[in-house]
Amino acid sequence: MAPASTINDLPDEVLDQILYYLSPEQTILSIRPASRRFARICEEPLLWRYYCRTEFNYWDAKHRIKHKFGGDVSDVEWKKLYIYRRFIDTRTSELLDSILSEQIGRIDKTKGISEFGYDAKDTLLRNCQAETDTDDVLARRFYSTSILDHIHRAKALDEWHRLSRGDDISIERALGCFDMFVLHDRNGDLCEISDMLDGLAKKLVAAHVGFHDLSQRRKALVTARFLKDNDLTGMASELQYRDLKNNFIGIALQEENHPSLPLISAAIYCAVARRLGLDAGCCDFPNHVHAVVSPNNGETLDGPIQKASLGPPEPMYLDPYRSDREVPVEHLKTQLMAWGVQVDDFPRFLTHMSTRRIALRTSKSILTTIHEFRGLGRNDANNTGHESIKLYGNPFADMDNAFYSALWSNFMLSSMPGRAASIDQVQFIPIILERFENLYHMDGVFLEKYICTHPSLLVRTDLQRLVEAIRVIRASDIMPKQVRRRDSQKPHGKIQYEVGQVFRHKRYGYTAVITGWDVECTMNSRWMEQNHVDTLRKGQHQSFYHALVEDTSIRYVAEENVEVIEPDDPVSLMSLAGRFFKRWDGPRHRFVSNIRDEYPDD
Repeated sequence: MAPASTINDLPDEVLDQILYYLSPEQTILSIRPASRRFARICEEPLLWRYYCRTEFNYWDAKHRIKHKFGGDVSDVEWKKLYIYRRFIDTRTSELLDSILSEQIGRIDKTKGISEFGYDAKDTLLRNCQAETDTDDVLARRFYSTSILDHIHRAKALDEWHRLSRGDDISIERALGCFDMFVLHDRNGDLCEISDMLDGLAKKLVAAHVGFHDLSQRRKALVTARFLKDNDLTGMASELQYRDLKNNFIGIALQEENHPSLPLISAAIYCAVARRLGLDAGCCDFPNHVHAVVSPNNGETLDGPIQKASLGPPEPMYLDPYRSDREVPVEHLKTQLMAWGVQVDDFPRFLTHMSTRRIALRTSKSILTTIHEFRGLGRNDANNTGHESIKLYGNPFADMDNAFYSALWSNFMLSSMPGRAASIDQVQFIPIILERFENLYHMDGVFLEKYICTHPSLLVRTDLQRLVEAIRVIRASDIMPKQVRRRDSQKPHGKIQYEVGQVFRHKRYGYTAVITGWDVECTMNSRWMEQNHVDTLRKGQHQSFYHALVEDTSIRYVAEENVEVIEPDDPVSLMSLAGRFFKRWDGPRHRFVSNIRDEYPDD
């Protein structure tokens, strides 16, 4: 009888294939120590390249990972790279756990994670999508999302900064930066937007045999028809024209019905057309955006230049938002004349618009949408008959993030490259500062990098105020919280409600959750006068509560205006509550505190 075969009898090639079915941990801890032969096989670069490719979805740009994956396997120390990424994962998890465990030092810890860039994204995404039965699910989701948002904003601001210097930035990347401010844990970052557009161009070519043999004019029209047939331009109903989501190219590419404003529709068209070899751009038409396709390769749009032709080859115009047909230039000129535009100024509106100008028009559209929403004085973001501000999560948080993106883009792109700061640019600094102080404490590094390092933007006193504001926020972050104990023996010491209880404001009707309390009003006399505290039945001598409101604001509420409610699931607060709370306790109808170091009795 032949002796029984063992795994040692298998050739190296077979063992190599087996290792692909094992995890890296099994390879290192179990297989590698088994023998010298296994140790040698476990060092195979192809294996570790496979682990790098399958274990991680996102890589920081410094790795140039697509280039490495496509190159010779021996050019990269793949095992060393894998171990480095594992270290980043571990360190990111440690810092995140520390952020969740105490309120002190969160800004520095966030900075520590954000310095890893996209190398930290896989770990953050896992925590953004923590299981609902996780003990600190709300806090874990909130802070991992906040840190990921910060990393996304860093990439967006770097892109706009390069655009402001005059670098050649594509339309889709300049517009995709707005998506980065609202992206959270969703698909649709700058590279993913580019991949989606690449896929559309390939799909179009595959669907039209002989596409590359067509004239430039026919290619332009086929592209417009393809996008319209796939609902990738325009929108189904103008009733939703002012929906906030229509301003974002990444959302437009992924939403089921792909709704987009004229500028975004034109940008999608131009991005796909350029991938197909067309010289396409957006033209800066008043109150609308058209696409303009100019002849290239020394030809007309219909073929070689005829000797008898006079003047340069003419471009063609399209309105991807409304149709797939060519728009006669005379029609556009007639509209310009009707608006009082002088003939000499026609080229300004009929030639390619700069990418910087495209981004600025998008930011102004976002601001208009938000201004109209706020002007309606609405408290409910889901009322029918009005435009929606909901993108991915809490609609008011979405609006805050979109507003913040518009502020930064206006600030960074309002001045022309190489010119001094404009008034338009400087006016956004105080608003950015206010947003930083109230919502985006970790963004001090952006203010330092893009504003403080350019003192010409500010007069001396304003620069000092900016630096001081950053210092105060950071000092507050590292300062131990004052412990607030309940003591019913003190005068006015009976505090009726607790941190974590949900209530409805008796006068204004909004829903909020208690995040802190004072035995009596601690605000100064001016605040009490402005808020008519003296008209309250108990005046200032009653408990006052710090409250997180469903519109993302923090308010200070007198006890007599608190009406505690016990909802089964306070949906409007869930994505916000992680800032202060671990999870929702369904049976008790309240949030579980994550600020016990400050309020140990609640």
